[in-house]
Amino acid sequence: MTKVQRGLDARSLEAGNLLPDSLFDGPGEMRALCRSFDWSTTALGPVADWPRTLRGTAATLLASRHPMFMWWGPELIQIYNDAYRPSFGASGRHPGALGMRGEACWPEIWNVIGPQIVQVMQGGEATWHEDQLVPIERNGQLEDVYWTYSYSPVFDDAGAVGGVLVVCQETTRRVEATQEREALIDAERRAKADAEEAREALGRVLEQAPVGVAVLDGREMLYTVANPRYRQIIGNRDPVGRTLLEMFPDLVGSQIESVLQFVYDSAVPFAANDLLIRFDSAGDGTIDNYYDLVYHPLTGASGVVSGIVVIVTDVTERRRTILDRERLLEDAERARADAENANRGKSDFLAVMSHELRTPLNAIGGYADLLMLGVHGPVTSGQEVAIGRIQKSCRHLLGLINTVLNFARVESGHLDFQMSDIPLDEILATCHALIAPQAHARRITLGIERCDGTMAYADPEKVRQVVLNLVTNAVKFTEHGGTVTVSCDVAGGHTLVHVKDSGKGIARDQLARIFEPFVQVDSQLTRTGEGIGLGLAISRELARGMGGDVTVVSEVGIGSTFTITLPASQRTMSTSSGPSGNDP
Repeated sequence: MTKVQRGLDARSLEAGNLLPDSLFDGPGEMRALCRSFDWSTTALGPVADWPRTLRGTAATLLASRHPMFMWWGPELIQIYNDAYRPSFGASGRHPGALGMRGEACWPEIWNVIGPQIVQVMQGGEATWHEDQLVPIERNGQLEDVYWTYSYSPVFDDAGAVGGVLVVCQETTRRVEATQEREALIDAERRAKADAEEAREALGRVLEQAPVGVAVLDGREMLYTVANPRYRQIIGNRDPVGRTLLEMFPDLVGSQIESVLQFVYDSAVPFAANDLLIRFDSAGDGTIDNYYDLVYHPLTGASGVVSGIVVIVTDVTERRRTILDRERLLEDAERARADAENANRGKSDFLAVMSHELRTPLNAIGGYADLLMLGVHGPVTSGQEVAIGRIQKSCRHLLGLINTVLNFARVESGHLDFQMSDIPLDEILATCHALIAPQAHARRITLGIERCDGTMAYADPEKVRQVVLNLVTNAVKFTEHGGTVTVSCDVAGGHTLVHVKDSGKGIARDQLARIFEPFVQVDSQLTRTGEGIGLGLAISRELARGMGGDVTVVSEVGIGSTFTITLPASQRTMSTSSGPSGNDP
């Protein structure tokens, strides 16, 4: 092997030590730089004056294909090899780092590596660091770089520690890949938890629903879900785990079987009111039953139908009552006119109502209103109370369902935002007029401070909805005699609306959770009124959809302040900034 190939030969050895004039012989960019470098300008002095151990370590370092770096002497003068050079990046310290003082070369990380170097220089014991984050400036910016490295003492000719040898490997890609994988795993875990929470919330809604809801899976129509009301409609039997025709063999070849198969094959929903179905609902003989029905196909991401949602309301008694009253009417022409109006009303009703749970719910509410108005005859006081309870329950459940659907639309990004410059004074005045009666009833002082022309760039209806929700909550959760104040200002290019109350406040460890959907932090705080815990989640998502946010600070026993952050309009920004120094 030649001298050029090895970088040294027998003539380069003097009693086992490298000769100064041949120390940097051999190939490689760093050997060439070391040969041309004027070492006498550094604290190391001319190569001829270097300790033998320094020369030997330098030769080993330069010959290695593993990234290596060395600091020597009190000023920690630097030497590194070709394998380490790429660590400097495409632009940066190389080649100026060669022969520099360590602290002068690495000012941004000296607080990290400086103590580590001192530990080795003073203690003489090697150290090991695995996947340590040591950000360095390279490629024109400060980059997060991870390293696995060891600091080893290099002894001088007298046996004292003369320098530190660094054997290192950059592990940034592996560490970032591990972090990304862990983040994906965590996101999947949270997504599963959110899905389970949503499923449980939907289950609670179905359990309380005053209409029958069931899910038929596959072409064989296997029952997988049946809520209490559905089981009651079919004679207090549990169909889960059985097929439709196993439960009701008299439906074989019927119109209902044909309709269900059509919905499954075509993915087209089916809805009907006052539908006559002859089947053994209670298992004790064939009975004529009237139902309001919705059959809605369940489709996956691919659009393939996997099952059918059945929403059913038993209106047999209502229907029989109508038929009985029609037979008692003396005026046949009037009876026919009433029947035509009823049919027209049902057709109009089906044309404007949605195809899911709201269809039967609105049907219940509509007919309850007709009974309350006395369309079908006088209503006793006892009947008024019963009908009122029906209406209240219907409105409550419809509100819960609409809230869930609104949240789904907000979270999925299916809302349109009509952005424009809006004056906040008008928004707050409208909200004050709507909420003032509630505040007065609870003896709460509601103060709306003037915004003096402050404007935001946002969707006025969405802003009004968010402000109304926050102020309503503040009034609801503030004790009698308390105060609620609404104010606004401009900061950092944003318009801020503050809703401050003197209520009970929220514990610090619960603040982050109040914006999570379906979360009830404290039943005494959040369940004073009916709800399922979506108001704040929807408010925050609406604000974020407009480029803003909703935040809160609170202290137990003192009260809470909710802040709506919105983009400020250019008119507000120009007004708040005032005249420039160049103006006359």
